Amino acid sequence: MKTRFSLLAAALLAAVGAFSASPASAQTAPDATSQAAGLTAIKSYLLTRVTMMNGAAHDYEKNATAYQAIIDANGGDYDKAAIASGPELLALVSKMQADYLGLHMNGYETVEGIAAGVKSLVEYDIYFDSGVPQSQASTDSPAAPIVLKTASGEMIDNHNGNIFHYVIEPTLWGAKATLVKRLSPDASKSVHGLILLPRADVAVASAHDVAREADRFLASCQAWQPTADECVGALVWMTPTFNTYFDDLRDSLYGSNPSAYISESRVKDMRGIMGSLKIVYDALSPQLAAKDPALADQLKNEYIGIMAYIDETDGRDHAARVAHSKLSQAAIEEMGNHAKTMSDQLAPQLQQAAAIMGLKLPIKPTLA
Repeated sequence: MKTRFSLLAAALLAAVGAFSASPASAQTAPDATSQAAGLTAIKSYLLTRVTMMNGAAHDYEKNATAYQAIIDANGGDYDKAAIASGPELLALVSKMQADYLGLHMNGYETVEGIAAGVKSLVEYDIYFDSGVPQSQASTDSPAAPIVLKTASGEMIDNHNGNIFHYVIEPTLWGAKATLVKRLSPDASKSVHGLILLPRADVAVASAHDVAREADRFLASCQAWQPTADECVGALVWMTPTFNTYFDDLRDSLYGSNPSAYISESRVKDMRGIMGSLKIVYDALSPQLAAKDPALADQLKNEYIGIMAYIDETDGRDHAARVAHSKLSQAAIEEMGNHAKTMSDQLAPQLQQAAAIMGLKLPIKPTLA
């Protein structure tokens, strides 16, 4: 996720302050029980998904090391390695790509709505998925804190983008010339016509780095003690980012960031991000329903509507790809505008819900 917020989202800070100053109403015993159950459910979901992500990180490390061993056994000559061990190399590339999907689309993206919306976890969002190159950094889009070198000391990434979309994905899918090795025609025949293979030293360096950070992320999630303030705050800050994912989709299809989202469409990620926010809302909605059942139902239906719209968008995107085409820029802009309308109308309702529940919302999470 690029941490870019709509004007409405930026304006929420003033509104948050307006009702945060009011003392929280005392909770009844049923309220406290309902809230505790919801917070337990949120943390349980987070730990389940991040544990799976952590497993993918260490599996990637294992497979990258095995891949490096084959290259080393052939004196670092990728042509020789392909000719001598083509099937083994292909199998390991396929495994590493599957590991990446476990790390990214089926891993981090399924908790991003929580992690990027919580102060103690936001650093991992910037490292894994949202950090941009230093030259593009701003307050809302910070630079990735990555200094990554190969074992020989060659610089791979020096604050030049997050580990997923600027290093691992373009390495494993051959999207950056500096991160791959080009094969000779004869060697290419031994790997089913592949022209490029991932650089083993880059794969291993990125695997060691991402496994270390996945361990840290899991430990931070285990230590996190969620509060209703923080969780509803994540809804307030993250829901209005929905339309920005359509900007990412456009950039991945039309050139300004072509090395990102090549393993899977950005639309797939939307389901994980917004789905994690829906899970947060569903876990806390009983507390709101006890005080304002109409608003609780309205918000529930709004999140259901967002997920249905993502399904519709996915269908259109998939149909275009099957036809060896892509969504037009005009279509993406139209979809993004509709997404903005949907998320913008949710924002004031979430503020209202926070006030009714007597919550003190935190400010937008940043590294500062």
